[in-house]
Amino acid sequence: MFKYFISIFFVIIFSAGYAQTKNQTDAAGLKQGYWEKLDTKTGKISYKGTFKNNKPQGVFYYYYPSTDSLHSKSDFRQDGKIAYVTMYHLTGKIEAKGKYINEQKDSIWTFYDDRGTLLSTDTYVNGKKNGASKIYFQNGAVSEEKSYKNGLLEGPFKQLFDDKKGIRAEGAYLANEYDGKCSWYYPNGIAAAQGFYEKGVKKGVWLYKLESGKIKEKEVWQNGKQLNEKEMDAYFKSKGINLQEDTKTPPRPKTTNNTTPKK
Repeated sequence: MFKYFISIFFVIIFSAGYAQTKNQTDAAGLKQGYWEKLDTKTGKISYKGTFKNNKPQGVFYYYYPSTDSLHSKSDFRQDGKIAYVTMYHLTGKIEAKGKYINEQKDSIWTFYDDRGTLLSTDTYVNGKKNGASKIYFQNGAVSEEKSYKNGLLEGPFKQLFDDKKGIRAEGAYLANEYDGKCSWYYPNGIAAAQGFYEKGVKKGVWLYKLESGKIKEKEVWQNGKQLNEKEMDAYFKSKGINLQEDTKTPPRPKTTNNTTPKK
């Protein structure tokens, strides 16, 4: 019986000491040491981690509201300036991995669905997409490649068919708008639609074809307006344009080799 009371005594003393060593602030009101923030409604932990002079240090754990399920894990460096973050679905599978600098997304971020299948990768600078961006098929092959500049689509893009069937679409963006030559293909390589854009507005001759290569429809655009049949015929005559239909299936455009990012 005496040993039982001694054990209870030490449990109480330890618990009291533990309670006094967490969620502490100094005389200046700065968080110091180990902290656990609790959900005011459920009493469950919202996050836990260690502070020094109000700045996070090392690994912090964040939880979904009203659950014990981990939402994210952040490894803080340089007094919280940099954080390497892993986010989780409620299933426990990784949702996203990446880096923050000064609370802004930076460098390459990788995203997954709730089964752990790779969805996409994006490159960030100061919280905005900057650089290469890729979307993936479920088999890990690249579905789409494009790039961003200051959060806006900029530069060449390419969309691919699954199972290595070639290019589905290609062209370029300028300030989030189609710009320059853009093409959309059938799996056999015939261009289903092809023409030019200037800052998101169609320009010049546009051709629409059947999968056989036969011309289905044609357009001519000038100054943002589509010409009528009479104006279009006059345009072709003045330019000496004689449209030819594809009678043979052209070779499929080459695709680039890509590797799937590792988790």
